[in-house]
Amino acid sequence: MGYIIALFLMCALYALCVYLMKYMQKTRLYNLLFMAGVYIPYAALCIYLYFDVGLYDWNFQNTLPVANVSPFMFSLMPILLFLPQCIKKHLQLLVSLLTVGMFMSTVVNCFYFASIGYAFHPHFLLDYVAHFSLSLFGIYLIRSEQAEVKWQNSAISAAIISGVAVAMLILNVIFDTAFFGLSLNGKHNIYNNVLVDNSYLSAFLYFIGLFFVLFLGFLVSKFFKKDRFCIKKSPL
Repeated sequence: MGYIIALFLMCALYALCVYLMKYMQKTRLYNLLFMAGVYIPYAALCIYLYFDVGLYDWNFQNTLPVANVSPFMFSLMPILLFLPQCIKKHLQLLVSLLTVGMFMSTVVNCFYFASIGYAFHPHFLLDYVAHFSLSLFGIYLIRSEQAEVKWQNSAISAAIISGVAVAMLILNVIFDTAFFGLSLNGKHNIYNNVLVDNSYLSAFLYFIGLFFVLFLGFLVSKFFKKDRFCIKKSPL
């Protein structure tokens, strides 16, 4: 029940934040607030799990940037502040393309844990807050016209995260690891779930799922790009 209550409260707060965005102006301050909303809970979760279960426990290792798309994106937030605009614009659009994925990841996770009667662990809230904050950040970037939603730009942004996943797959083959769950040697998983026994099929399903999530994010971004959702600009 704890997961359902937490999900209900977070969804209510999420809807409120989306509504309040129309009163936000385009300022660096809001960018910083959203980034902090992502990175601070993520960093706190990493620190908590490190001292709670140790360096080699799978719970801690799943919080590392090489574990999957979510922690990889969370870890980019401080770096995003210092990147040149020519690179930042593609990563900002990538954040927007992952809006749906970040939101649904938390929803599915909460319902799954609730359905199997898994004990509620309050520190999971840090992970959920980071996911929801990144999803909200993606919407804000669209509504404040900081992310340019076009097919060409979206293809570049999608290629970035896909390229990271391919790089992880290559590293896994070389070093017999399982970064992003893309092992071809039997250690595969898709967000900690083994859907099929065949490692190659699992990798194929992973990329199909990633492209589908990015496409849904593109459609949602196009929706929020409409003039009635745009945020007033500020010189600050």
